[in-house]
Amino acid sequence: MLRDSLPPYQLPKSHDLSVPDNHEVEHILLFIDKKVPEFPDYYKTIKDSDRENRISDFLVNHLQLCKIENNQDYFPYDFRKNPTQESSGKETDIGVFVLTRDRKPSPIIEFEAKRFSENSSNEQYVYGDRGGIERFKRGHHSSHLKVCGMFAYVQNRTIEEWFLKVNGWLTKQFNTNTDNTIDWLENEQLSKYASLSTVEKYWSSHTRKTLKDEISLWHYFINLTT
Repeated sequence: MLRDSLPPYQLPKSHDLSVPDNHEVEHILLFIDKKVPEFPDYYKTIKDSDRENRISDFLVNHLQLCKIENNQDYFPYDFRKNPTQESSGKETDIGVFVLTRDRKPSPIIEFEAKRFSENSSNEQYVYGDRGGIERFKRGHHSSHLKVCGMFAYVQNRTIEEWFLKVNGWLTKQFNTNTDNTIDWLENEQLSKYASLSTVEKYWSSHTRKTLKDEISLWHYFINLTT
């Protein structure tokens, strides 16, 4: 159980110099690593739609329930749908907030969600008006963050096929881009990181031209085909 594998958790103090800057984000990612593989079974029991937004509702509910069911009193984070952005009218799909009065309510990590299916605009995982990676690169999402993520709801074919397609779309952007407001680099492809039962976890790093920095993305490809 997750509770057995993690010590009781308390929020680090602002003056605690021994705590790395990404400590809270790493704690959240560890929780997701352990609990997202259980999501497909939960989804099967309550499934009433194949729509991306509805699946994200279920995923947020699943992660919130996991905290309660495991008595996660040391896990002071809240998963929420569609957090607002400080400097953009566009909203990400899922944000994670620290439950404290010591700082303003702003997510410390955010996730875009896309589904892969026969009747979806699958390329928008990468690029387009609603392109997930592109919105992170342009700073429309999470301009205040350096680490974020994406959830891919795989509804047909295999995770490996969609992984190869995503990297193909990234290569296409590198080879054909003529938009001088965004850079697509050859080394921005997804790299395999871990196999988590029903989920494959990938990592990528992307330039943000307008912000003159980079953002790292963790990608969770979730098998919802059965």
